[in-house]
Amino acid sequence: MSGQAERVMELRKLAGDRRQNPLSKIFALTSGKGGTGKTFLSLNLAYSLAAAGSRVLVIDLDSNLSNSNIMLNVIAAKTIYGFYTEQKLLSDLITEYEPNIHFIFGDSGRLNYPSPKSGLISKMFSQLRNLEDSYDFIFLDTGAGAGEDILSILLKADGNIIVTLPEPTAVMDSYVMLKLLSGNRYCGKKYIVVNKCFEVEDGKATFDNLTMAADHFLKDKPAYLGEVSFDKSVIKSIVSQELFLKGYSGTPVAAQIERIAGRLYEFNHVANILQPQASSAL
Repeated sequence: MSGQAERVMELRKLAGDRRQNPLSKIFALTSGKGGTGKTFLSLNLAYSLAAAGSRVLVIDLDSNLSNSNIMLNVIAAKTIYGFYTEQKLLSDLITEYEPNIHFIFGDSGRLNYPSPKSGLISKMFSQLRNLEDSYDFIFLDTGAGAGEDILSILLKADGNIIVTLPEPTAVMDSYVMLKLLSGNRYCGKKYIVVNKCFEVEDGKATFDNLTMAADHFLKDKPAYLGEVSFDKSVIKSIVSQELFLKGYSGTPVAAQIERIAGRLYEFNHVANILQPQASSAL
């Protein structure tokens, strides 16, 4: 992905000293419903961005049903359970997967797994802001659903990446997520990824249907990051606990994921470059 890497580095150089406001770095990946491939995409988008030179932290927030470490075939010696029980800081729980990719893994199967309330989520974001200088992107892989804890996380994130499918129920769930964000006056960026498309055209058609409803009823227009085709090799990579972009680089699906990562980088950095400059005269 040398061409993509060159583009990323060009944008990084362009950003340079032209901004005084900090970059938006914290992105929540959400879906409304389960089974959309949200964790698969968060892992592979992180790997793609890291391969292009970005420093990425991925945090598995799928309460008590986490699977990112399983998909990576990593034994999680430290998990976010330590933070949820207020025994550890987030910085104490970071695991280095590769030099540019770090993880805070989730936990599973605990009978006493705590549900993070608003106060703890506020503490989480306070600690995440302290980690921002060490990373270019921080991905929050949220659980399925739209409960109070998940919505609180989405509203505090700098941007939300909604992962949906071409099927009508998934599209409706994605619309509900947009409606909840809009109803709570969320001002951050909203992006759409359409996963498991049988035809490439399915992605754009799904996005058009979703945004038509969002524009009409919510007066809101999320941005389109792209689509990922359905491919049996994705299932094979998950079964073999192998990161897809490592085992299937050069495939059409790998190229789609890399394009999505590139668009996210470009959208985010161009938006930050265009932020109003902080006034030097008070």
